[in-house]
Amino acid sequence: MTMKTIIPTTCTRDCPSTCGLLATVENGRLVRLSGNPEHPLTRGAACGKTARYVRRVYSPERVTAPMVRRDGRWEIVSWDAALDLVAERIKTVIAESGPEAILSYQGYGERTALKLLNRYFFSLLGGVTTPRGSLCGGTGQAAQNLSVGDRVSHDPLDHANSRSMILWGRNPVSTNAGLIPIIRDLRRRGGPILLVDPARTRSAALADHHIAVRPGRDVFLALAAAKLILAAGAEDKTFLEQCSQGGEAFLELVGGFSLDELCRKAGVGQDQVRLFADTLITSKPTSILLGWGLHRHALAHQSIQAIDALGALSGNLGVPGGGVSQGFEEYGPYDQRLWGNGLHPPRRTLLMPRIGEEILNATNPKIRMIFVTASNPVCMAPNSDKVSRAFRQTEFVVYSGHFLDDTADHAHAFLPATTFLEEQDVMASYGHNYVGAVNRVIEPVGECRSEFRMFQELARRFPFAEAYCRNLEAWLEDLCAPLRDQGGDLQALRSRPFRVNAPMVPYADRRFPTPSGKFRFLKHLDDPDPSPETPEFPYTLLTVAPHDAICSERTLADHEPLPVVVLSTCQAARLELEEGRMVKVFSPYGAVKARLSVASGMREDILVAERGGWVKGGHGLNQLTRDMASRVGDGCPYYETRVAIAPWPAEDVQDVRILVIEHSRLAPGGNFVKALLRQGARVTTLRPMDGDDLPKELDDFAGLVVLGGPQHAFDDASAPHFPRLLDLMRTFEAKQRPVAGICLGAQLLARAHGGTTYTLSGLEFGFVQHHPTPAAEDDPVISAALPLPPLMEFHEDSFTLPPGATLLVQGETCPNQCFRVGRASYGFQFHLEADSTILADWLTLFRQGGIPAYRAYQDQFPDAYYTDLSRRLPLLLADATTFCDKAAQAWLRLRGKGREPR
Repeated sequence: MTMKTIIPTTCTRDCPSTCGLLATVENGRLVRLSGNPEHPLTRGAACGKTARYVRRVYSPERVTAPMVRRDGRWEIVSWDAALDLVAERIKTVIAESGPEAILSYQGYGERTALKLLNRYFFSLLGGVTTPRGSLCGGTGQAAQNLSVGDRVSHDPLDHANSRSMILWGRNPVSTNAGLIPIIRDLRRRGGPILLVDPARTRSAALADHHIAVRPGRDVFLALAAAKLILAAGAEDKTFLEQCSQGGEAFLELVGGFSLDELCRKAGVGQDQVRLFADTLITSKPTSILLGWGLHRHALAHQSIQAIDALGALSGNLGVPGGGVSQGFEEYGPYDQRLWGNGLHPPRRTLLMPRIGEEILNATNPKIRMIFVTASNPVCMAPNSDKVSRAFRQTEFVVYSGHFLDDTADHAHAFLPATTFLEEQDVMASYGHNYVGAVNRVIEPVGECRSEFRMFQELARRFPFAEAYCRNLEAWLEDLCAPLRDQGGDLQALRSRPFRVNAPMVPYADRRFPTPSGKFRFLKHLDDPDPSPETPEFPYTLLTVAPHDAICSERTLADHEPLPVVVLSTCQAARLELEEGRMVKVFSPYGAVKARLSVASGMREDILVAERGGWVKGGHGLNQLTRDMASRVGDGCPYYETRVAIAPWPAEDVQDVRILVIEHSRLAPGGNFVKALLRQGARVTTLRPMDGDDLPKELDDFAGLVVLGGPQHAFDDASAPHFPRLLDLMRTFEAKQRPVAGICLGAQLLARAHGGTTYTLSGLEFGFVQHHPTPAAEDDPVISAALPLPPLMEFHEDSFTLPPGATLLVQGETCPNQCFRVGRASYGFQFHLEADSTILADWLTLFRQGGIPAYRAYQDQFPDAYYTDLSRRLPLLLADATTFCDKAAQAWLRLRGKGREPR
């Protein structure tokens, strides 16, 4: 009988929507996440990332047991062993160098109430080095504070009173799903929606007009619109005269430019500015919503203050449906004294936007230990090569996380953290005024622990244990005391969100928390030419939020072979670059390989790519970005990065065409094909079982890959294409074009060259350690990929070696594991291509009896087998992926210089 429960909870990911969710659990396993229709704001909205998070929770790549690095290799250990080692290192560093030799790097991946206690732990140690500034919204908040004293945004529900909306650098379709129903409702009421963004994002579909402003020049668009409002006599004179200061200086600033000059600086047409100003004049109240991309410039405060001024000038401040709104203080509802900053004198801080440089330059004391939580800085911080160097030079790095990402690869201790679905907590939002409960939906996967529990256990190893080690409910009561003072109740919160005591319409009395009580207009520009262009690097790199992931929250299998960069049609033509071309994108800080996408109608001075891809996944766009801090707010000006683009230097394997034969949707090309694509190969996949015909001629294919499947290699009746495929494999070899057969493909390759296929006495299943033969040491493919790690097996058939074949890898249960026949035909019985997505499907289906061909073997593998396998899978997959990448690259190079078709 299926036991099914539905539990309300709150999404804690780094997103302003903070959606209310419903988690469906069957027999203790999470099976579905969906929006909660009873959430007062999000009302059932939830992005596509939510559904994919279920798979993330159970990914085979997820680390579910503590690990420490010994002699350069990860070793699974007990929690006591891991925490003992971490505590010992902390004590040693403090005794020898003081607490500031430890850097606590707490990121923005999760900002729940209990996360305050991470910082409190380090405060009890005496105060360690911490980051200051942010990689995200600090610039926006600090800039708006210059205008209003203390930034407060309109409640999103107040947008129901708007007659128009301006999305300024905001992309809710990809980053703020809870806002989409509000925007659609406004459009149904006839309200115009304007999108201001250098790039044409998915949110352009929500807008009536898209104004592609020049990157970093939003200030001039705001000044141009203000100039037209003044020319029309439509300014809010009462506000200017009674509610503000600096108005005359602002008017003088606007008057110092001609409209033509402002439009030219902003990179927009006068007709667009007139449309923009007309919207503010005729469709008031207008809600202006600022996005986070707007902050990513060194002088972003100029643009944000100018937009604030435009909101004030047009009469949109302090009125229902108006406002210039950007975000909310997500830690505001908690007792922030529990950061513990008052327990010690002020300690050293390092600039987060320049964290690599800051660590490298830190002295007296130098940084000897880094403790990372809720972040992946080696991937996400700018100038990531420098960040990597800084982490590598650090004696000991502790990483609390989920996956073996870029930062984990620099760690010495890995503490596997729970996801929000395995925790009890409270979550406020930086996108609205509701606080929601984070209810535990499932038990922790494997041996994962919440960071609350991690730090509780770690604290027991220090003298301050009594002050820190309290139960979760007691801590939440203290942390949420401000909520309780407003009438909130933690028990009631578990089933329904609580709205904090915040105004629907801030500054409704037109009084501002500034010394004068008045709004402060922008008086001058710190630099009249922000974001200067350089001919050597002609494009501004815009690393925008991905649609299907939040920053670097992904698995290695989630990565496309190469990042995609988007360039305008005109620029691509000028550079003689076509769609799909492999290109080099480079800046003064580094270079990456990418695939080019060409788009019409986009600005010609930008190059657009999605951020968050891992360096180890072949992405790592932050290898290009400049590490500097914004003038105001110590934010991270990623968009000050200027890049150039060129064809990737010609390689022998670039653009070669590879034919892939796929026998089952359950056995795709995975890591092997991805490695070929990353080298620049062009892949054509045929599925004979779906009716695709095999080619009669080799055409211009330079290589052949034959994948696995549940079919028997000797069963031509069930797979009538086999005889033709055998001919094709022989023809490729005769033409000295490389062939790779994987599992079923290896058996077919053996058969094609005279070997015999047969059924084993049982199923070989799981990761198995095999052994290279002496011949492997000289083989161009296997020798390039050694050492040989345990590799995934999933088959019941085997084969005898064809005449003249060379055995390269030998097994015990199944002796013939890898062989070469002829010059360049390779059979791999093991699944070197299996990535975590493939493996997750296989394990789930096999355990449930969902693969008929192997159902008879299901009971031979008890639950204990899978429990042990799950603990080891992240390391097994990591090693197998490395082996596959090297083998695939070496195999591709066999195509033969100058002799084979491209």
